[in-house]
Amino acid sequence: MESMIHDMAERLFRDHVTHRMREDAASGQCPEALWTQIEEAGLTMALVPEDAGGFGVPPAEALGLVRIVGAHGLPLPLAETLIANAVLAAANMALPGGRLTIAEGEALRLERRGKKIHASGHLTLVPFARWANRIVTIGVLDGVDHVLSLPVKDLIVDPAQDFAGMPRDDIELDYTLTETDVTPLPRPVGGMRGLGALIRSLATTGAMETILKMSVQYANDRVQFGRPIGRFQAIQHNLATMAGETAASRTAAEMAAGSYDTPAFALAVAAAKARAGEAAEKVGALAHQIHGAIGYTQEHALHHFTKRIWGWRDEFGTELDWTRELGRAALSSPHDTFWHFITDSAAKGTQA
Repeated sequence: MESMIHDMAERLFRDHVTHRMREDAASGQCPEALWTQIEEAGLTMALVPEDAGGFGVPPAEALGLVRIVGAHGLPLPLAETLIANAVLAAANMALPGGRLTIAEGEALRLERRGKKIHASGHLTLVPFARWANRIVTIGVLDGVDHVLSLPVKDLIVDPAQDFAGMPRDDIELDYTLTETDVTPLPRPVGGMRGLGALIRSLATTGAMETILKMSVQYANDRVQFGRPIGRFQAIQHNLATMAGETAASRTAAEMAAGSYDTPAFALAVAAAKARAGEAAEKVGALAHQIHGAIGYTQEHALHHFTKRIWGWRDEFGTELDWTRELGRAALSSPHDTFWHFITDSAAKGTQA
């Protein structure tokens, strides 16, 4: 049975996320009215613990919202806001409300200037930065991870976009932080790259499920040589391959979501992101083969989803990056066989 928050999100997105909205968003128009409804429904707080003002649902259930985001091609930073609020709550920082986004902070330089902390450097390809109120990231000061909550209005934003036309902006940072902008992180939260990879894996899975449904429907509707093309063995084989890739990706992504905030997270998210990227390449290509020329037209919805999954492959680490992480973890493992490494990692939560 779907949870209440999943049902709420499904109904909200089904009623309001349209082909026209995705087209307008790709042209630079932020769907403000829909964001207001998302916030009023409380969806942005789903991953925040109950004692910090959240829903108090299991993390895997809250993260299931991200798969629904991907399934509808939502052109808003709900997934990023979920993670940002959770990281801020983990650091006991104020939750500012509004649209938030996240960024990898490895390129940031933090230094003390008297009693203040100064941040400088670049943040690249930040999702929805120009539409966000704040960017949440993690930087290192004196060997300790610090959470930063950066007000976008005080930063230099260089607009850019991804393959699907969604904002992926570069940020120039030369900013003295206030006391409310930065705080030491009391415990590990998985790192911004890992958390970003998690939401991209889940969103990719949701988008591929929609792509599969569209392809099955088209194969049943499109008639050639007097019968639906879905009756041809080659099309059936392609659909079966798409279904298998999508199912494998969903399994890996849900395992990663289930390991959120546990020692198993590093390995689980590495496997999920690598598997999602591999599946995205195959599923997108086969969908366009089945649809033919119509799938490439602006009027058809398919391109909104295939462009998304192809763009998400490279965000927060490619499958090559994450398979290397898995390889390093396997080579450094004390286990005498690769099978024992896999089974013990899944059962006990061995960290990469």
